[in-house]
Amino acid sequence: MNLNIEENQKSLEPWLSVIGLLTVMWTPVERKIDECVFILCSSNNKDKRPLSLNRKLEYIKNNLPSGITCIPDFDEIIKITEGTSQVRDVCVHGVIDRYDENKMVIGKIQGKSSDYQIEMFTYDQVRLFSAGKNLIILYEIWDKLCRDLNPQIL
Repeated sequence: MNLNIEENQKSLEPWLSVIGLLTVMWTPVERKIDECVFILCSSNNKDKRPLSLNRKLEYIKNNLPSGITCIPDFDEIIKITEGTSQVRDVCVHGVIDRYDENKMVIGKIQGKSSDYQIEMFTYDQVRLFSAGKNLIILYEIWDKLCRDLNPQIL
């Protein structure tokens, strides 16, 4: 990693801005996902709440009341949510290896591997910035689902 930040500040700042956006804006999205899980679990008193994002999304999908029509293609929303979460995870838990004005390479340790293995992820500006834009849209979708679930359950 080139740590000479002053020299490269102009090309680094846009990357850090979008990484900051991904970091800060993911929490409201996940909080809405957690709220959906809580609402659905409350109606199924015996259910244990899932903890991982994938299990939460699967639980929501499998337990949505039939009257909920606010999400026409729920599988697509899950795919976008998981993809955006993965980008955020790499940015938050990875280490910037190198960057220029067009792309950034981030190395992240693979925690599920039995070996000490660092996987390299290369993001161009379009991919990283689209993940940031996805968070705004995802928040609106998950917020609407929460509001639609509340009258259905209560």
